[in-house]
Amino acid sequence: MPPNSTFSESDHFSLPPICISGDTSRFPYTFRNGPRSAIRVARLVSEIVALNYTNVKWFVFGDDDTVFFPENLVKTLSKYDDSLWYYIGTNSENFQQNKEFSFDMAFGGAGFAISYPLANVLAKHLDSCLDRYPHLYGSDGRIYACLAELGVTLTHEPGFHQMDVRGNIFGLLATHPIRPLVSLHHLDVTEPIFPKMASVEALQHLLEATKVDSQRILQQTVCYDRWFSWTISVSWGYAVQIFGINVFLPDAVRTQETNTAWKKGPLYANHNFDPAGYHPDPCKRPVVFFFDRITTSGDGITSIYKIMNNNCTFDKIEEIIVFSKKLYLDIKQLLAPRRQCCDVLPSSADKVMEIGIRECGREELIYMHP
Repeated sequence: MPPNSTFSESDHFSLPPICISGDTSRFPYTFRNGPRSAIRVARLVSEIVALNYTNVKWFVFGDDDTVFFPENLVKTLSKYDDSLWYYIGTNSENFQQNKEFSFDMAFGGAGFAISYPLANVLAKHLDSCLDRYPHLYGSDGRIYACLAELGVTLTHEPGFHQMDVRGNIFGLLATHPIRPLVSLHHLDVTEPIFPKMASVEALQHLLEATKVDSQRILQQTVCYDRWFSWTISVSWGYAVQIFGINVFLPDAVRTQETNTAWKKGPLYANHNFDPAGYHPDPCKRPVVFFFDRITTSGDGITSIYKIMNNNCTFDKIEEIIVFSKKLYLDIKQLLAPRRQCCDVLPSSADKVMEIGIRECGREELIYMHP
């Protein structure tokens, strides 16, 4: 629908043009009880190419409930040669979803990118592909099928997130891959990502940190406090966890299964990520401090995290202050990513922990030093 009358003239000027997709009633659709709109959505690829936009390098597609992080999307795509045929995205977090639709298909909810030259070729053949694949369910399956016929395979980028899970997605966010966060999906069927907030409010809260340092958002850093033998996991701009024991790094970066399955039944019980246990007793889980506020001074950034819902006996720390510098990823760091290091610093106040994030030394190891 076009913008309503409440928009100002300047708002109209800043909005993208509105296009109405063409009639697709001539194409067959035989997936039982599926949405015929899948054909219309798939054909948007050829219709957008036909608009002949100039200076285009990539076409990016996503669902109406996909949240993109534009700066990180551009940064991620910048490491690829846009003159080549690229199909970039990710599959589902649920094993059964991938089994049903393909492990090599870019799921539309996560969003996917197609390089300009590939999109041009795809557009020429898409209608014939739509005729050959009436039995498929969604638009992303039709795009994948046609690209497969062209011999193009999916380039997996773990910063895209289909989020075929339900419930609490804390575990997935707190152990984000060492890649820029590109997209999130299905936030309407998962719990708010911050406690005591509505879903939209929680997303806006995350964006407060994202606006300051988009490339560092959710990047996980792990360091160790030798005095108490604590393991500290920092998911920047989101949460800090304190494990009351020495947790080896390979275990600290595994995803806690805080979420529930996408669908009921044993078929959907298995996830497509490396899961770790999630203790049913909150007092035996790591203590969590959630992002509260952020300040900047030049390239220096101070983010503050506060403890919430502490019903156990942990009373040593109430606030964590994390110092970092704005992250600027160059092409080498994008192609060969490496986790950064952190140090527990001398505290400037009672019940406050201070942490500094930095680049690791050339051959530095992340572990509990004796």
